[in-house]
Amino acid sequence: MSYEVLAQRWRPQNFSDVVGQEHVTTTLKNQILSERVGHAYLFWGPRGTGKTTVARIFAKAVNCPHRVRETEFDTIQTAEPCNQCVFCNDISQDRSLDVFEMDAASNRGIDTIRDLRENVKLSPATCTYKIYIIDEAHMLSTEAFNALLKTLEEPPPHVIFIMATTEHAKIPKTISSRCQDFDFRHLEDEKIIARLQLIAKEEEISADLDVLTLITRQSEGCLRDAENLLERLVSSAGKDLTTDAVEQIIGLGSSALLRKLTTAITERDISKSLKTLNDLTKQGTDLSQCLDQLIGYFRDLRLLAIDGNLSDLIQSPQSDLSELKQKAEQMSVSRLSRIIKILMHTDRDIKQYGYPQLQLEAAFIQLNSLEEGIPLQEIVDKLSALEQKFDAAGISAPPQHQFPSSEVDPSDREAAAAQPLFQTRRKPASSSASDFGKDKVNTQSKEQSVTSASSGLNVPNPSPTPQGSRDLADLTLFWEGLKPKLPMKLRYGLLEGSVPTVNGTNEVKIACSPTHLSMVTEEDKTLITNILTQEIGMSVTIELVALDTVPESASAQDATEKVERKTPLMRRVEAQDDPQLKTALELFDATVLETQ
Repeated sequence: MSYEVLAQRWRPQNFSDVVGQEHVTTTLKNQILSERVGHAYLFWGPRGTGKTTVARIFAKAVNCPHRVRETEFDTIQTAEPCNQCVFCNDISQDRSLDVFEMDAASNRGIDTIRDLRENVKLSPATCTYKIYIIDEAHMLSTEAFNALLKTLEEPPPHVIFIMATTEHAKIPKTISSRCQDFDFRHLEDEKIIARLQLIAKEEEISADLDVLTLITRQSEGCLRDAENLLERLVSSAGKDLTTDAVEQIIGLGSSALLRKLTTAITERDISKSLKTLNDLTKQGTDLSQCLDQLIGYFRDLRLLAIDGNLSDLIQSPQSDLSELKQKAEQMSVSRLSRIIKILMHTDRDIKQYGYPQLQLEAAFIQLNSLEEGIPLQEIVDKLSALEQKFDAAGISAPPQHQFPSSEVDPSDREAAAAQPLFQTRRKPASSSASDFGKDKVNTQSKEQSVTSASSGLNVPNPSPTPQGSRDLADLTLFWEGLKPKLPMKLRYGLLEGSVPTVNGTNEVKIACSPTHLSMVTEEDKTLITNILTQEIGMSVTIELVALDTVPESASAQDATEKVERKTPLMRRVEAQDDPQLKTALELFDATVLETQ
């Protein structure tokens, strides 16, 4: 007899042998016992979780004549197949005339479904039911699904359809609504390990818990994958399996190197991380597998950092538990979460763009530059303390402006748009000395109140602006906005570095470079006057004068030179004596680092 692989040899033959799908097997057994068997079933879930196996067991159970046994005192009814009668043996060995297993990936056309519709009309040859198992049902074409609709809706009483798929979303709603839905789930690691331990014991395979844990983690919740991997390891390394042999065959890399790599990441040692990664690459390690191990390792660290009693949830071997707890105490949960996030993004980039070693090197550089984050509660406490300091200093936040809820009147908007961008202040026609003094006092009081409300500190009032000329800041802003409208020769020639001032009500004096002033024509002056008049909204006259090359006052120049001669220490001492700076330093608990 030919050799049978472990996955086939240890394939469940009863509902009780199925691992990890109790929610499915219990329902099916109850239907069989209560004789409420449906006419169509849809089994869906990940690969290697028992969909086709359960379908075969179900086919044996509904056709087994020995499910009901008469005894001397009672009648015993069970939902399990006997696996001894001719019907069970024929179905197990795939030679029954009434159980058809069809692969929809290779038989997906409408012609196959038409033949099936003709065959379902025939009565079973030997069994009670004719069972049609359609594997990978999502591969059927749209026409094939449409041809199957009528048969699924009103099937003959002796026919049961069982469709299995890994892509539930690709099954049309018109099909799934006519079937009983059963979802097969990934198996828990503990159940896979228990099954592998049973197989290893019966097959006389020497494999400790660490070896079986490695195999289970590679299977990703699929028992069939775990059994096939165990078969491969036995064929390669014999029946005495060790952790080193498993890591070398699977391509996981040396445990010592992986431990060295994780230590380098936790200690922020970039050089050590990159050298260890290079050593793993030279060993022929599958870097994608290595990355999966790193994600799992730091996931275990995060669980232990949250609570040391969560050791039952970790995937690492229990022999490494004490070392994991020590490292978890040295790292914060926030940093571990950021490490996992970076590694997961790296895994995505490797799958999308390739270059695994380059991607991992960039990730390790980023990981080793991560700083410990500040906990949110600490930030809240600092803000609360700062708020208390503001309250103690008598400083409150400026009041928020209340804007009217109603819309702006269109007439007001038009009036605002018609106003010129630049207006000069005009002297009143007549005013008494008392009115002038009153206006001056009111102006100063308003400026003082605005300054106090906005800053919250005692700031000296600025000196009043002379009433006879335009404010230089406003004039400069207007002048810079006017330049782009002038010809290029004026913009970059005459008016380059020019200084405009306003004298009186409609006189503008423009100080220009003496070199460019000699080349100005009357046409240039007329052009500047017209543009300026248009922008201001009133008739103006301009006067072009030479820009003084002598400083405004020798005292100002001397003061500037005096400031430049001050040493950094002198500037720092003067800054620390500033009352506003003192208040800010006390509020924010800060120090002066540098003065310029």
